Amino acid sequence: MNILVSVYDKKGLAEFLKNIHWNNHRIYASGGTFRFLSENGIKSVNTSELTGFENLLDGRVKTLHPAIFSGLLSRDNEADNSSVEKMGYPVFHMVICNLYPFEEHLIHGDLNSMVENIDIGGVSLIRAAAKNSARVAVIVEPDDYHLVEEDMDRSGSISEDLRRRLAVKAFGLTAAYDSMIARGLSEKYKVDSDNFILALNNGKRLRYGENPDQEGYIYPLPGTGKWNVEHGKEMSYNNYLDASSALETCDDFSEPTAVVVKHNSPCGVASSSEIHDSLKNAINADRESAYGSVICVNREFNSKCAENMKDLFVEVVMAPSFSSEALEIISKKKNLRIVTYEKGQSKMRIRSIYNSVLVQTLQNSNPDELKVVTGNVDSNQMDDLLFAWKVVAHCRSNAMVLVKDKRTVGIGAGQTSRVEALRIAVSKAADNSKGSSLASDAYLPFVDNVEIAAKYGIATIIQPGGSIRDKDVIEACMNAGIGMVFTGKRVFLH
Repeated sequence: MNILVSVYDKKGLAEFLKNIHWNNHRIYASGGTFRFLSENGIKSVNTSELTGFENLLDGRVKTLHPAIFSGLLSRDNEADNSSVEKMGYPVFHMVICNLYPFEEHLIHGDLNSMVENIDIGGVSLIRAAAKNSARVAVIVEPDDYHLVEEDMDRSGSISEDLRRRLAVKAFGLTAAYDSMIARGLSEKYKVDSDNFILALNNGKRLRYGENPDQEGYIYPLPGTGKWNVEHGKEMSYNNYLDASSALETCDDFSEPTAVVVKHNSPCGVASSSEIHDSLKNAINADRESAYGSVICVNREFNSKCAENMKDLFVEVVMAPSFSSEALEIISKKKNLRIVTYEKGQSKMRIRSIYNSVLVQTLQNSNPDELKVVTGNVDSNQMDDLLFAWKVVAHCRSNAMVLVKDKRTVGIGAGQTSRVEALRIAVSKAADNSKGSSLASDAYLPFVDNVEIAAKYGIATIIQPGGSIRDKDVIEACMNAGIGMVFTGKRVFLH
């Protein structure tokens, strides 16, 4: 068997070749892979002996040559075999190839490093081998080595069924790779396109979807941060939805902040100088709703945080890292999922509707302006207003959020009536409404919202403005002694 090897990720390669008794086969390897195999005591032929040239253009051209591609694409018939034999080229039966890590450079690199990590030769090798799966087995991931080993142990060869499965996987990989490049460069070059290309791989089947009778899957988006389940059972579809909502909200805050999410909407958010105080305040903002919630913090989760959660049932807790003391405490909770995350959010929001797919850029919740239109708003109140504004941007519309001392005291979200959202918020806040700051995700259409705010002692309001009744709303605030700030933009979330 002739085997062609050209890999970036060399994990498990030497062991695999030894397990399939490499000395019974003839191995051809490109530059760096050739050196790696030599260092591991595996004899191979440098592809330069086939092509007649060493790497060209600083390695941009290594394997693009008829001496290699003829042997990859040759069909098992007399004419093809004769043509390849006449040229003295080998016919390949297995290709092991994986690609430059474009995704890493999409996240962390500049344009030049992105371009230099667009793999050309590797993609060509993979596609050629996959096209000729009737004769060639193509391995694109180290995780698949064991499949080939098992097949060869059983029969001494690679079955047609496995070759076909590997070929399908290979085409999926190259499709995802090219779509990642297209999206990455379109963002860097600021080029709009009528085509929105999205190919996802490394998908995982979940136990079920939102409900047990629905199928569910998750696919990581290329070029985004990772999250890892460090402890606990598998994440559910709904866990992922809530975790994403919690992390997106947390991402908007630079101070030590904790976010509690239930059913894809925040129910408690707090910031403080110490992360354990933030967590305590976020939980106590609506302790009833915090039961069975997902919690995210934007600092290391320490032992004091763990103590705050000791008597609370939580589905998921997320943090950039966890102290060993904290892990010792919370890992005793059998049903708790402990998740670490790294930042790196997708820049697009993708949503399927009845017969189409909607795509939009992410919302930037920063106000377009901060215009005090009535009353006096001191610096502490402005801090609370901006805090409330960040939170309301992550609540389902219509949404109203009450904040006092950088912690939510009442959230009303997902209502068809704005005034009803406010009624819910003040009922949650109870006595904490007095002196609090209110954020509305869209303009206040009528003075009824101001009348309720005045009744419960709300001190300041932040809202987009832009209603035809702005004058009436401003006058109502003035009469009630409520300070009001316009942001010049709305922050709907449907």
